[in-house]
Order: sequence, then structure tokens, then C-alpha cells
Amino acid sequence: MKRPPPVPTLLLSATAAFGLAACQSTRQSPIDEVSTQEGLVRADVKGVDAVYKRPGANLAPYNKLLVRPVYVEFSKNWKPEQDSDLYRMNEPDRDKIRQGLAEMFAEVMVKELQTKGGYQLVNESAADVLEVRPAIVNLYITAPDVSMQTAGRVRTYTADAGEMTLVVELRDSVTGTLLGRAFDRRSGDNMSWQWTTSVTNSAEARRIITGWADTLRNALDASRGKTT
Repeated sequence: MKRPPPVPTLLLSATAAFGLAACQSTRQSPIDEVSTQEGLVRADVKGVDAVYKRPGANLAPYNKLLVRPVYVEFSKNWKPEQDSDLYRMNEPDRDKIRQGLAEMFAEVMVKELQTKGGYQLVNESAADVLEVRPAIVNLYITAPDVSMQTAGRVRTYTADAGEMTLVVELRDSVTGTLLGRAFDRRSGDNMSWQWTTSVTNSAEARRIITGWADTLRNALDASRGKTT
């Protein structure tokens, strides 16, 4: 029987930990304890807050990738209606942002991993397929400025700062064995976004996702002895 696309198993514990993580250093991962309990060890990767890998795990046998649709979740503290008397965020608006971000994520993965990296993206499990389970959580857009055109139903808003966090798991696509996990949070002045009905016009979000894709590609290349 074909397995349904899984939601990252860490999401519930990871998202619950973000409230605590907000009070900690941005370089301290809220998933350190659970990753250690699962037999992973911390690894230093430049530009990523926290990376964990299974001792002895080798990515070299995998030359294809099964990238699951990214799960997108807003911060529980994101309440844009409290930042503007003019704007009311409805669930359809949130859905558009989720969908736009998910579409951007998939587009960037294809470009960076398949087109530029030479790794084939597939839809089925196999011995040479690495499964990638991504999630973007704690998505927060700060201080929206609103421009609304009622007749044309045009809604534009900007965010001068915000944050989002990537939690990604790498697994053997056949056995489901957890090979590695990464946690990376982006926030502050580098999160200057402009949104027009969806996230698809956000150059900053694209830049961040591209950086995440490059990190994965570099890890796969390194396992094969390739240098950039």
C-alpha cells in the first residue's frame, strides 16, 4: 500500500518549543533535546542555527530527492489586526500566504536542486531516493501597512521586519530512517518583505529559501566529494 505524504514528525514538539525559544539565544535550538534522544548528534554547518545527523549516516547513495510539500504554519502570536485598525486578516488571506510560500518553496527546490544541482526530483520512494520533509513554522509578519482597493478587491501590505523558521528532516525514503534534521530561524532587519495578496512577490523570502536549498545541495555534493 502506498504511504500517504507524511507531515514532519517533529512539528508538534518543535512548534511547542518556539515559545520557549523566543526567550533564548537565536543560536540555541529548541529541538536539541529531542534530536539527541532520537540518536542524532550535533554538527556544525556554517550559516545554519542547528544541524543534527545520525552517526555513520551517508548521503552518497542518494542521487534522487523526494521533496514533500512544505508545511507552513503562522506564529501563534501573529495578529496583524492588532497592528492596524484598517486591516483584518481572514483565513482565506492566510491560506493565500501559505499557498504562495509553498509554491515558492517548491519552485526554488526544483531550480536549485534539480536544474542547478543535477539531482533528480521524483515522486516515489526507492533505494537511491532521499526523502526531504520540510516545514516553515513560526511565520510572523511585523507591522503591516495596508493599501486596499475595495472595488477591485486589491489588498497590498508590507512588513518591515518579521521571522520564519525552517525545520527539515532527511530520511531514507524506503525505510523512513531519520538521517538528519536542521533548524534555522531568520528574523530581524533582513526580513524586509513586501506582500501583494500572497508571498509570491517577496524577494526576501525567496532569497532565504534559496539559501536553505543551497545548504542542502552543498551537503549532497560534499557527500560525493564534489566542491563548489
